[in-house]
Amino acid sequence: MSRQQPDPSVPRASRQRFVQEFSQCLFDFVIQLLPTTEELAVKEDVRKLLERLIRTIEPDSRLLSFGSTANGFSLRNSDMDLCCLIDSDERLAASDLVTMLGDLLERETKFHVKPLPHARIPIVKLSLDPSPGLPLGIACDIGFENRLALENTRLLYCYAMIDPTRVRTMVLFLKVWCKRRKINSPYKGTLSSYGYVLLVIYFLVHVKNPPVLPNLQQMPPLRPISPGDTHIGSHNTWFFDDIDLLRQRWASANTDSVGQLLIDFFKYFARDFSYNTGVASIRAGFIKKDSKGWQNDLDPVRYKDARERNRLCIEDPFESDFNVARCVTRDGLYTIRGEFMRASRILSTRPERAIVAIAQLCEEREDV
Repeated sequence: MSRQQPDPSVPRASRQRFVQEFSQCLFDFVIQLLPTTEELAVKEDVRKLLERLIRTIEPDSRLLSFGSTANGFSLRNSDMDLCCLIDSDERLAASDLVTMLGDLLERETKFHVKPLPHARIPIVKLSLDPSPGLPLGIACDIGFENRLALENTRLLYCYAMIDPTRVRTMVLFLKVWCKRRKINSPYKGTLSSYGYVLLVIYFLVHVKNPPVLPNLQQMPPLRPISPGDTHIGSHNTWFFDDIDLLRQRWASANTDSVGQLLIDFFKYFARDFSYNTGVASIRAGFIKKDSKGWQNDLDPVRYKDARERNRLCIEDPFESDFNVARCVTRDGLYTIRGEFMRASRILSTRPERAIVAIAQLCEEREDV
């Protein structure tokens, strides 16, 4: 009796089955991480209360959420970032506002208040103890006139909303992953979670072919607009922000599941991204470091700081001369790349059950 030949489709079928199951596990995992309706309502109440108090000092002010609180990439119990805009030419200096607001909040609220009037960007740091409505309490930073941060928040929100199923799932999973693997601390030489968000968008716009997302900063406006509508200071903040219209007119030809996209993301940053010479830019794609003066192979004595600042280069979407990854040190980059390789290795071995892969990916890394 002749021996039956192995079916060449079996490995492919098992791979497809793993990717499909992995995608479903990612959705199930992320759903548990989203802020509850109650939490969002409490945070909005806090924002309104703070806005009312600030208006007793500056009547023409507005208090707006920015960062993960407002860009679609918020995890449960995350901190709040608030920005105060004052629509008046007659306004106090930010450092004075910080001091006055700090005094007012200490008198009128139960917040723990820490004013930082002399920081590079003056802010008031607040925290509130846990309570029945807020089981983990709340932490909040209030800054002033940071209009670029608000535009940045809108840009990321638009990217999140074009394809929320895939984009938000990827980003939220990676935020947990980088935290558990201890590679999300700029203070310790690794990358901020904001940096990982930019890497995801860069990958989905410029690396995947066909792209998962359009390049919102390169899409032309539908009608003529003045420089005043497109610039804050010298920074061009134009991007196509009519998402409803975009959904009607643009559809991605990329049909990869979120599981496949995450597998490809880890593989790309483990193996293919050119860390030595390249800059990841969601505005312009892959740029060479030397075109921006961000080389890291300069004279190590004279340029020690510059070398450390440009190990990993991620261009800010609007402040194009600003490297979001400037805090990443040589050891930090070594650790980050090692984690991308580890993740890629776990996913290439395809454990029997996808839930095991997620558990392995997000296993808490030992402090070194």
